[in-house]
Amino acid sequence: MRKYLFLPCVLLLLFACLSDSYGQKRRYGYSKKGNKKYSNYSGGRTSYRGVGNTKYWTAGVSINVLNYYGDLSPSNKKLSTNYGETKFGFGITGSRMVYPGIFVRAGYNYGVIEGDDFANGNRNSEDASQYGRYLRNLHFRNRIHELSIGFEADMIPNNGGVRGRFPINPYMFAGVAVIAHNPQAIAPATDQAGNVLEEAGQWVDLRDLGTEGQNIDSIGADPYGKFAFVIPVGLGLKVKLGHNFDLNFEIGLRYMFTDYLDDVSTGYVDLSLFGDDNLARAMSERGAEINHAPSGADRGLNLTPGAGDIAVTGPYTHGSGYDPTINSSRGGPGQNDFFLTTQIRLVYIFDQKGATRGKFR
Repeated sequence: MRKYLFLPCVLLLLFACLSDSYGQKRRYGYSKKGNKKYSNYSGGRTSYRGVGNTKYWTAGVSINVLNYYGDLSPSNKKLSTNYGETKFGFGITGSRMVYPGIFVRAGYNYGVIEGDDFANGNRNSEDASQYGRYLRNLHFRNRIHELSIGFEADMIPNNGGVRGRFPINPYMFAGVAVIAHNPQAIAPATDQAGNVLEEAGQWVDLRDLGTEGQNIDSIGADPYGKFAFVIPVGLGLKVKLGHNFDLNFEIGLRYMFTDYLDDVSTGYVDLSLFGDDNLARAMSERGAEINHAPSGADRGLNLTPGAGDIAVTGPYTHGSGYDPTINSSRGGPGQNDFFLTTQIRLVYIFDQKGATRGKFR
């Protein structure tokens, strides 16, 4: 009797397994007959056609790291920066997949950049640029607010939306942006003629002062704006953390259309043209300051000409090869400033369509 029951039991078990397998195919759309939604593997590339939401939204928050490149960098090389001046910020980003692997994204980023001749120059260096930077003695900080929109393209596109995401996927991005910025510096105790400054020790806005003669009619220099256009481009890497989360690592270059992120670009102006504006005059040329304004450190100046490696011969002229006379170089107008933004971003993926369940029957 048992041997006669054995075969029907095996057939029932096999039928149950096949029914369950077929049910799963119907649920997830993998049936090949009458349905083109199925999983296939070809040439080392996986495609999940029609599985999950193929046009989904994402939202992310990031920690940003900013590095500045410009006239107050350690050297005249375009890619020169001081990593000791690295500053942090944050950002928020939203995107929408409009085609497999292609996203439209928008975001807001905030961060700070800074540069300082006292830190980047060297009064004992035989390099003229290092020595000149130390003598110039300019510094700045700039709080950057950025709004951007652009495209993001995965290097390994897929057709499966949320469920078809690869565990690790490099990507690239490009777009347009606008920044709001306002370079600042700490005011010294006095101007070059010894007039005491009320703003001593405070961060002051440099744009309004016109340190390169922008507010002097006889010079005719155009003031730079509080807003500037930017082209952000870069590369990133997406790491899948789970069904709804990614962790992105991204580095992006911000190509600027301004040379005034640091308030430095062209040449010195005749300081007498500043008239009664003692603060503007003091912030325009700072080579004679005995102390470094941000830290209060002694700059090692010698007020007797020829007595030391840095000789100050008057309120507006200096020895040792540093000559802030009219029209002499204060910055380098030949190339615009720029900065790099490195981000670690946690991304949440909205997958309402992919999360729905079939009706119970």
